[in-house]
Parts: sequence; structure tokens; C-alpha cells
Amino acid sequence: MIRAFNKHYRKAIDLLESASGSEKLEMAEKILEWFREIPEEYLISLALFFNEVIDDLGDESLEKINLKVKRKKREEEEELEEEEEFEEEEEEEEEYDEDKEDY
Repeated sequence: MIRAFNKHYRKAIDLLESASGSEKLEMAEKILEWFREIPEEYLISLALFFNEVIDDLGDESLEKINLKVKRKKREEEEELEEEEEFEEEEEEEEEYDEDKEDY
């Protein structure tokens, strides 16, 4: 499987190197669109597989995908969402208390 990946990887690199600037942009847009459609679990699996392939190829020029950074960013986003929800709940309680005082 690694050999097959390596073969396709090398072909893809050759295609990119011989492509014009506009062709490279077009390919990149297609790839990004494809990644957006893939479920997150598959992307993580793909990233882990890619890291394994880099190890097996022994290519020091390739940078591994760092999944820890993305987890941290996701946790920060979740914390922000929780804070916003908490603030909304507090505002609703205040409005309820104000309405209750009016009666």
C-alpha cells in the first residue's frame, strides 16, 4: 500500500511541477473542496495515514500533520461557544426577573 501511495505521490508531484500557475490554483481549489466534503473522522484518519507514509518514506523534506494544534483550536472554539451560551442564559434570566418584577 505504501508503494502504491508513493507511486501516486510522485506522479502528483510531477503533475504539479509541470503545471502552470493557473492550473496549480485550479487543482488546489478542487482539493480543498474535496477536503471540505470529507467527514472529520476521515480527515483525521487520512492525516494519521499520511504521517505514517512520511515515516516510511523517510523523506525529511515533508512536514508531518500536527493534529494537536487543531484539537487545541477546536477546544478554544468550544469554550467560546459555551461562554456565549452561558451569557445568553444569563440575559434570559435577567429578562425573566425583570418581567417578574413588573407583575
